[in-house]
Amino acid sequence: MNKLFGIIFCVLPFLLHSQSQFKVELNLVGLKNNKVRVSHIVNGKSKVDTLTPKKEDYILWEGKTGDPQLVRMEVLDTSLYLRIGKAIALPPALMFMLTNNNFVINGNAKEIWTSAIVTNDEESLIYEKFRAEDLPISLGVWEIQKEQNTKANAKDTVGSAALKDKSTALRRKNQQLRVQYIDKYPAAFSSILMLQGLFLVLPVDVLDKKFKALDEKYKSSQTAKDLGIKIQNNKNTAIGQPAVTFVQTSFDGATVDLAAMKGKVVLLDFWGSWCVPCRQSHPKLKEAYEKYKSLGFEIVGVSNEAVSKGKSKEQQDAAWRKAIAEDAIQWPNVLYDADLNDIVKSYDIMGYPTKYLIDQKGNIVSKILGNSPNNHDILIKKLDELLVKKE
Repeated sequence: MNKLFGIIFCVLPFLLHSQSQFKVELNLVGLKNNKVRVSHIVNGKSKVDTLTPKKEDYILWEGKTGDPQLVRMEVLDTSLYLRIGKAIALPPALMFMLTNNNFVINGNAKEIWTSAIVTNDEESLIYEKFRAEDLPISLGVWEIQKEQNTKANAKDTVGSAALKDKSTALRRKNQQLRVQYIDKYPAAFSSILMLQGLFLVLPVDVLDKKFKALDEKYKSSQTAKDLGIKIQNNKNTAIGQPAVTFVQTSFDGATVDLAAMKGKVVLLDFWGSWCVPCRQSHPKLKEAYEKYKSLGFEIVGVSNEAVSKGKSKEQQDAAWRKAIAEDAIQWPNVLYDADLNDIVKSYDIMGYPTKYLIDQKGNIVSKILGNSPNNHDILIKKLDELLVKKE
């Protein structure tokens, strides 16, 4: 690992300091003819490119970016995928800071996330300092996922809770590392991007404070402006605020009207068929649903299948319905469709699963991010407070 990151900061003499487009060269040993999927932003919208090797183990990607952005790269090699229960876990991806500059990526196709980034771009090099510290965390999470996969296939539940706790601890460590990075590099563009990723992790007042502490030189960028809007949306869905209502059709054809559910305690569950922790949370949710439904508890699922780029709306619908049937979900469930209602944007969903608990008055009383025994205990405690009468 020391050797890998020792070359990250090397500067090739032919690289230019600034240019109007980017050029990314990938040299991935063992890639052969496998393609690489790139998730990035174009004109403010998410876009996925599938890159085909120009020759064995080599890919060239060129284009133009507006603001600097964090790009995600994955090798489309299905032999690396893990099946945990009924869902698929993908290996870590390579994340790097893209600007209109030259980049050379050297690594192994089986572990693209450990690749070295060679560039003279200052913004990218600052981000590489974070990646060097975060890599052991990512590798730790991946090793736990492998162990969970082995246990799931063997129907071995011994130690499963401990593995989940270890994974949760590592993810929290990653979050702490991001907060430290933002405080250390307030003038780095990547700090703006990292702050975006900490929504629903940090309290809204902390988000606002850290945003205001960022260097002014990037405040006029579109990314920073969008971040300001996100903070406002986050304030709109803070604890104590009225839940953002919507009306949409459930999987069984019934109308889901969140406003009409006032008088009940409602759990709004943002999930996806592709999301391992989302689906792992369903058995416990079913237990809670059975226990509290007669007391005035309802769950409304919002499945986001649009994260699977390239899938048509028909394919998204099919994946959603298949997961509902496999997991035997009985509560109302809608399929996210930004053209009908951008619920994900309204609630500023940044990670899955994300759950909002709404009280009988229609106000948000709790936000729960991720799936862990502790999160479930928090939910049950809140349901007891809201629904179980104390003598």
